[in-house]
Amino acid sequence: MKLAFSVAFLMSFSSVSAWSSDQVLNLVEQKHLAEDRQWQKLLHFEKSNFGKFESQIDSEDFFFSPHGKTNYHEELRATVKAFFEDPQVSDSFAKAQCRFPARYRWLKKKLQNETISWPDAKCERFEAYRNAVVGEPHAQQSLSLVFSSYYLNNPSSAFGHTFIRINKAPSARDGKRYELLDYGVNYAASVDTDNALVYAFKGLFGMFPGRFTSMPYYFKVREYNNSESRDLWEYDLNLDSDAAQMLVAHIWELGPAKIDYWYLTENCSYEMFTLLEAADPKVDLSSKLDRFVIPSDTTRVLFQESSLVKNVHYRPAIRTEFENRVEILTLTEKSQLELLVKGGELNANSSTAVLDAYMDYLDYRFSKEIQDETSAASQRKMAVLALRSQRSDGDMVMIKLPADDQKPHLAHPSGRWGVGAGYSDEKTGMAYFSHRFALHDRLDPQWGYPTYSQISILDTDFSYSSSYQDPADKHLEVENFALFEVKSLSPYTMFEKSRSWQVKLGMERVKNENIAEQMAGVFRGGIGYTGQFQRLDLTAHLIGEVNYAGTLPEDNLWAGLGVWTEARYSINSLWQVMAELTYERQTTFDIRDYWKGRVSTQWSPTKEWGLRLSYNNLRFDQEYQLLSYFYY
Repeated sequence: MKLAFSVAFLMSFSSVSAWSSDQVLNLVEQKHLAEDRQWQKLLHFEKSNFGKFESQIDSEDFFFSPHGKTNYHEELRATVKAFFEDPQVSDSFAKAQCRFPARYRWLKKKLQNETISWPDAKCERFEAYRNAVVGEPHAQQSLSLVFSSYYLNNPSSAFGHTFIRINKAPSARDGKRYELLDYGVNYAASVDTDNALVYAFKGLFGMFPGRFTSMPYYFKVREYNNSESRDLWEYDLNLDSDAAQMLVAHIWELGPAKIDYWYLTENCSYEMFTLLEAADPKVDLSSKLDRFVIPSDTTRVLFQESSLVKNVHYRPAIRTEFENRVEILTLTEKSQLELLVKGGELNANSSTAVLDAYMDYLDYRFSKEIQDETSAASQRKMAVLALRSQRSDGDMVMIKLPADDQKPHLAHPSGRWGVGAGYSDEKTGMAYFSHRFALHDRLDPQWGYPTYSQISILDTDFSYSSSYQDPADKHLEVENFALFEVKSLSPYTMFEKSRSWQVKLGMERVKNENIAEQMAGVFRGGIGYTGQFQRLDLTAHLIGEVNYAGTLPEDNLWAGLGVWTEARYSINSLWQVMAELTYERQTTFDIRDYWKGRVSTQWSPTKEWGLRLSYNNLRFDQEYQLLSYFYY
């Protein structure tokens, strides 16, 4: 009797194994699993820039079906067949289960109530990667989205950057969390140029391949916090360990895959959202994004998903820590620190606060050199550490947390519409319309944005008016267009001899005694210094520009050199007052002076709306404007 039962059991098991492939395909069709949202997210099916619903992945080896990029039904059928092929493949990585562990995990979960003999495989390489990323495979992991603040010296990071951190469980040894040993997941363009204009062109039109990478979190901290002096904001997500495991498996699948990198649409922030959606089908973030995706905007989208964000943590850059330490120093201690910064001899009588501040200065000012033990900066730090080790007191300063109005998710939206009215000496009542694609100027609400920076992309101002000479002749004109305008006005301090700079490429309406009012192309650059005095900052730049007006029959190209000054007083984060004055000596076949001034103030009762009043004084005209701005 026992023998008969055993034979029957083995025959039953054998029959299950024999029909598994066909049976699974039938079940997949019956349950319409190809329409499952998570399956489509694992394939990265999205509506493309050209309106097609297809996979973003451009690598052929990401698909089993030759039509997998455009047909998720065929790709699922081909995937199931690949899973149930002969498992006796010598190279474990060649096994479908090992190449695509997230797909395999998803399929088993969807059919977990069915009696199927799954062809599990030993995947040594994937398991080694997974254990490195998540630690103990059965421990509880979690996920965080990290926002790295704006970095104007790199075009790809001017709008900020986002990546995912996979949080390991507390150590089994002591129960503590070691965040620097977590793993970061990044998506970035594989850039082949250092030319900012070439980068902008290729990035805007998807001409760079984008790749996913993962690395220990301390590499990201060293890159952003230390080398680039960028603060990190960590948003802990309310996603379970199963989502973290699924994300790790999916990142493994994406290792060799390529996606066209689009600077304004399918960028780092967009792809981080698609990863989270592939990891947990309940997450729906990408549908809440605008057509154009700005990293700073995505932090706000997180809060549109109910209860998705558990906590927000702040990791200050090493430069921020240094500035915080300097704030508590006495005048005498600041003088001692200044001597050290200038290369003075170490003094055993220096206070602990001075030594701590000086170590932070070395870390941020020589972040790359200090990694070389033989460098002068590294030797200098070792000497400071030796002196510091003789002190019994601990860290002399608590790194202060930023005010709530500095959190990036509280910043105003990056897009802006404007409407207003005004008049000038030469025109009757004027109506104004404006639109800016991104991001921020110095009068906008300051919440969540760098205090001393401006980034304007595709910023256009229109006017509708008529002249006093012919009131019936009304016309719409472009007053100003900025393809991009960037100002980086870092203050010059005792310890940071920063130069500030600006650059603009676009068009402006010009007029002087030699030419009638018309549009002219402009390329302007400037360099100088900015000083900070409590709520007031003052800037002076030497500027140079080139203008071209193609409609002029002659003298249509001219250049200018001069001085630009700006003073801004910040009443609070929502109310700014600013004055600008520009003087240039312009040349064509003759030489002429050109100057203009502007006084403006903006009050913003909310981060979505602001009211701006401006007075513009040109050499040949005066203009008054009242504008209402709406941020979206």
